[in-house]
Amino acid sequence: MPAPAAAPAKKTDDLAKRFGLAPTPESVLRLTQLVARREASAEDVAKIIAQDKGLAARLLRAANPRADTEEDYSCTTVEDALARIGMSWVLLLAMTDPLNRAVKNAFSTLFNLELNPMLAGTAVPFEEEHVRGEVTFSGRATGLVHIRMMPSTAATLAARLLGLSPAELDEAAVNDVIGELNNIVAGNFKSNLCDAGLDCKLAPPQITRTTEFELFRPDGNVAERCGFRGDDLDVFIDISVNPWTD
Repeated sequence: MPAPAAAPAKKTDDLAKRFGLAPTPESVLRLTQLVARREASAEDVAKIIAQDKGLAARLLRAANPRADTEEDYSCTTVEDALARIGMSWVLLLAMTDPLNRAVKNAFSTLFNLELNPMLAGTAVPFEEEHVRGEVTFSGRATGLVHIRMMPSTAATLAARLLGLSPAELDEAAVNDVIGELNNIVAGNFKSNLCDAGLDCKLAPPQITRTTEFELFRPDGNVAERCGFRGDDLDVFIDISVNPWTD
């Protein structure tokens, strides 16, 4: 039984106006502003990263993708990692923590659900058809944000937000809710890019059902997948960005 056509759009519009994006942490802002300037030296970037143990650890993991443990790292210093993976990766890694907080905040605020990043090695790819929301952005930086979840998860979230049962929702109502969630996550990432001096604008969200689960990485882009888990549901956020398109 379909929900009234106007209800989902109105409620999600109201929530979008009330939802506040967390400000970019000072350390991330300094780093992203530095990286956004193409003339930034690796030495200056390395100094900032060295002051953040968590960011340094993520950088080294990204520079050693085939290593199972830190003992297997062939690249062991921040400077070597920068030389190996490049400045675009640094910008994406610096934004991971603000993105994680935005996702957790969105699920807590909109759906009253506690969501946490998946532990390394626990992510299970979706092999069946799932819901994929896509928001692209363009400007000085270009790229996209994908949000992926199973149809049952999408229906559960929409039902919680709209105060209805899943049986009362049609696909359009579910799409409205997932699109709004996609806008919130992409909006956080876009806000951080703009704070770094990489002005860009978002396109409207596009919601599809697909069995394709590959991380989308166009030529010139860097990409990362973040997995989240809570209350028997899994959500994946894919970020792909090219910060230097001009």
